[in-house]
Amino acid sequence: MSVNSPTLSLLVCSSLLFLSCGEHTHDSSNGHEVAEWPARAQTVWSPRHEFFFENDFAVIGQPAGFALHVSNLSDGSPRETGPMSMIFDWAAPGSKGSPEPIRVQLDAPMRSGIYLTDITFPTTGEWCWEATVDGDHTQLQTIIVYADEAAARLAGQKIAAQAQADGSPSGEISMLKEQQWPVRLMVETAAVRKLANRVPATARISACRTHTAQIASPTNGTLWAPPQAKRAELGQQVKAGELLAVLRIPLLGDELAGYETSIAKAKQEVTRADAALTRAQSVFNRVEALFAKQAKSKREMEEAQFDLTTAQAAQTASREVLAVWEKAQPGSAMDLPLRAPISGQITHAPTASGEWVAESDLLFHIQDLSQLHVSVRVPETDLPQLGERPTAEIPHPTNGSLLNLPGAGGKLLLAAPTVHPVTHSAEILYEINNPGWLRAGMTLPAHLFTGEVHEALAIPTAAMVDDAGIPTIFVQTGGESFTRRVVRLGSNDGHHVEILAGLTAGEQVVIDGAYIVHLVSLSGVIPEHSH
Repeated sequence: MSVNSPTLSLLVCSSLLFLSCGEHTHDSSNGHEVAEWPARAQTVWSPRHEFFFENDFAVIGQPAGFALHVSNLSDGSPRETGPMSMIFDWAAPGSKGSPEPIRVQLDAPMRSGIYLTDITFPTTGEWCWEATVDGDHTQLQTIIVYADEAAARLAGQKIAAQAQADGSPSGEISMLKEQQWPVRLMVETAAVRKLANRVPATARISACRTHTAQIASPTNGTLWAPPQAKRAELGQQVKAGELLAVLRIPLLGDELAGYETSIAKAKQEVTRADAALTRAQSVFNRVEALFAKQAKSKREMEEAQFDLTTAQAAQTASREVLAVWEKAQPGSAMDLPLRAPISGQITHAPTASGEWVAESDLLFHIQDLSQLHVSVRVPETDLPQLGERPTAEIPHPTNGSLLNLPGAGGKLLLAAPTVHPVTHSAEILYEINNPGWLRAGMTLPAHLFTGEVHEALAIPTAAMVDDAGIPTIFVQTGGESFTRRVVRLGSNDGHHVEILAGLTAGEQVVIDGAYIVHLVSLSGVIPEHSH
């Protein structure tokens, strides 16, 4: 069979509706004369593809042109490769004189998204039509084969007259597949889904208090960095127990007078570190055993490991400091090692090597930012809407993606136990895994979800177009035809918006490229169509 089709001069923008759409031609290199000929179109949506078919009215013994447009619903692109198979089966198989089914295999599109072929039917009557692309099986409308051209034209005229009498959809917008594909126009079936109401809030990001450590100078001295020390610079990642710097303390004057006191403090610190390590080891052993039985989460296991590592580093550091003090000789100088108490990032280091520091001066601030605290404040008037364990979301400031709170591995720490007497707001506090783009100190808009969940007809918020303050969507009525709908909105969960009026479940709504369709509707130009 030829892969070129005769003229399809009448574009039908939805099943069995006949409209004059200007020039709409296929190549005629197969020798057929290019002439006006009645045609029809139909659109079918499968789970993965949109099929837009145009075909000539068929006459027995004459090639009828078929143009088949296939779009990928996942991204709105045209199908570029791969075969399409079609079967035409007489509607009364097994009867006397029943013809054999017509089977067609098109190895690839003639051009992006478009398969072209001619079909010659051996007998009149109704033929069932099926098409398959990449496993998507599509049942299409029956093909009627007429005895001669006059009968085909008469049928086309009757249907066209009926369509004109019924009137075309008000404000119908024509947008060819060749226009849709470059902009990756995408549609989604309107459906009833579960929606959760939400209330606006503000989120403040901070480092977890348990994952923050400060190193202050224990006494007067000179800070310096020996060769074996970790480069203790801003932004540097360090591990618990790593040597950051050395504090050189001259044992003269005031420092000498406090020598015995310093030794006593060092011994007390060793005692505290030993006890803390014993507790951390006990907790870790218990969590590890429960984790092996799947009774503890990975997050809890990681926290127990963090606490154990920190306690081990603290014990090592305290014993090292005591040893230095015990070996010190009055009248000389001693080097007191300063080690990282936790693993994390150096976020504050105001003192350079070689500088003199006084007792209690801040030397290093270390934060483990793999986990963060997120404080979400909500007005007291919205508190009755919240459930016992409220969830929330934070939109990414640039790409619009949503971070769900507490999210995988996170946890809810506080759920509005008190109301601030001045701001009249309450705090919802989460501990979350850092997605990578959050920074301690950020203030971001957020939404808290209420415990109310209801079912409603809803579409993605991206489908909405603000047309001079009027909420508007665009519905695809056929492969190349759209209508503008004014809708009445209900609740919004940030992802989907409830449609109270103006849309019916099952209709195809433009969810990506709606504004492009809006611009096309404003142009008032009916595009020409050619293959």
